This record gives sequence, structure tokens and C-alpha cells, in this order.
Amino acid sequence: MPFVAKRPPNLKTGTPSGKRRGWAGTTRGTRKQRGYGWAWDQLRARILKGEPLCRSCRKAGRSVVATTVDHIVPKHRGGTDDESNLQSLCDPCHKAKTAREGRKART
Repeated sequence: MPFVAKRPPNLKTGTPSGKRRGWAGTTRGTRKQRGYGWAWDQLRARILKGEPLCRSCRKAGRSVVATTVDHIVPKHRGGTDDESNLQSLCDPCHKAKTAREGRKART
């Protein structure tokens, strides 16, 4: 009979320490609980229709189609869903802005 290695007991949960990683361990709430339900979908569509190009790329002289509606002042810092606090961004610009905001929060 060939030797079959048994799985160590601490790997049953899928991670070596048994702790969850990423968003899985948070109490972030559903999309709707965070305020992104039907009304947000309608507002998002209106913003993207009114501003179809990425605002950040336009400032840099490029024409890139916007795919994301971003809060200029994040909601967790007191920003609202008011149209004056929203901007259209492409995915790379949105990810870069979100990363910058995350770095600011850690400093």
C-alpha cells in the first residue's frame, strides 16, 4: 500500500492559520446595506451618461471611457451621493485613487 500524506489539521479552513483573509472576515454588509441599491444604479447611469470620459484621464489629455462613478470625498469620510461629490473614472484611475486614499488612512 502506497504512503498517502494526510492533511495537517490546521489547514482545514483553507489558510495556514485558520483565519479568514480579505473581505471575508469583515462585517462590510451587502451592496444594498452600504447604500448601493436601485437608486444608486440610476444615479450611476446618469453620471456616466453626463460624463462618459474619465475625469482624471481628461486632465492628463487622454480620452478614456469611464466605467466607474467615484465619490470625490469618500462616504466613510463624510462624503455624500450628491452629484457634486461624484466623478466618472476609468477602472485604473479609480483603483489608483482608492489606493492613495488607503495609504492616507494608514499614515
